[in-house]
Amino acid sequence: MNDDLALAHWLAQMQHPDPAHIELGLERLNHVLPRLALRHNPLTFTIAGTNGKGTVSAMLAEGLAGAGKRVGLYTSPHLDRFNERIVVDAQPVESLQLVQALERVERARQGVALTYFEYATLAALVSFDDCDVDARVLEVGLGGRLDAVNAVEPDVCVLTNVALDHQRWLGDTLDQIGAEKAAIFRPGKPAICAVAAPPDSVLAAAARCGAKLSLASQAYSWRRDGARHWRWLSGVCSIEGLPWFDAAQSANAAAVLMALKSVDLLASLSQDDIATLVQCRPPGRLESLNDCPRILLDVCHNPASVARLADHLQQLPVNGEITLVFGAMRDKQIGLMLESLVPWVRRWIAVAANGGRAMPADVLAASMSQLSVRPALVGGSPWQGFQRARELTPESGCVVVAGSFPVVGQVRARLYCGAWKEQ
Repeated sequence: MNDDLALAHWLAQMQHPDPAHIELGLERLNHVLPRLALRHNPLTFTIAGTNGKGTVSAMLAEGLAGAGKRVGLYTSPHLDRFNERIVVDAQPVESLQLVQALERVERARQGVALTYFEYATLAALVSFDDCDVDARVLEVGLGGRLDAVNAVEPDVCVLTNVALDHQRWLGDTLDQIGAEKAAIFRPGKPAICAVAAPPDSVLAAAARCGAKLSLASQAYSWRRDGARHWRWLSGVCSIEGLPWFDAAQSANAAAVLMALKSVDLLASLSQDDIATLVQCRPPGRLESLNDCPRILLDVCHNPASVARLADHLQQLPVNGEITLVFGAMRDKQIGLMLESLVPWVRRWIAVAANGGRAMPADVLAASMSQLSVRPALVGGSPWQGFQRARELTPESGCVVVAGSFPVVGQVRARLYCGAWKEQ
């Protein structure tokens, strides 16, 4: 059995009996993690928040590499291959090493039942230990307090923002959700909050545990300088001439710069290092491919992230010729997610990725039609929906593929392997 097949076998075992099952709690990790006897204790950053976690994690990894660190980056979910979740020095860990890490986890669990995400988290920690990384960036999967990543003691925490999402597990109010996410904070450790006015529960959590809280607009700030640049300020430290993309990107980057400053690494970065950091975005986040029509890929799975996509769409020079290929999970607030796109989308195509959590395409199409007062097409699979969108969209327009990770990931994988050029 080759390494990729061996990893696929492991992933199938991890998903049994239900890959969509979510069971929060730290008890299982607290039993298994000590048995792994990890040798190293690298500088650790934990990232939580409703939106922007993946971008902040990627930026931090970029900044730490610029500071000369060997960096392990753990994010989720993946777009195409599981290996994307566990990265060392900007390269996904090879399948053989992941198999060996999972085998080590299996020996250590000693009958403790682990979820898919718990297996993945422990495999990441083992892989980083084997690679002797100097720093590791760990993205929280869901919430914070009971997420597997919170079993690891961080040196620095970053909270990107708090918005409504995953209410079934995190609560129905911003205060409840904020409390869950702020539970990653640790006594005496830096806690960077990328928003100026977080829910009161975030402030209370920091005060209760004695974290060193740095709020945007207080401990640090950023502001736009003209059409193409922005600047970052913290005390007497100022960094000017940073490339502008949009407000969300700058807010994320500003928090990362403060996180690096909190551990005395910011001063070791060159201006070029910082410019690279602030422009860093993971694949599938407002990712544009130049073609006729233009193609835009964006993972956006809650109302706040879809609103950012809407802001971006109104800046595109496409004369209103936008076709949206969209798919989401069953538990999402589809009406709230799609309403901000109504003014900008001319054609709506509903799709569904494989898996039990996906909203059926016909159900999604009905919601689209009701919101937009325009008929929505049922595209079937994400790739079929994309093909139909290309047929319908004029060369001067834009095809937007958005929604859940599986939707964007399936289309992106086909695009980058050249499948669309073969037709």
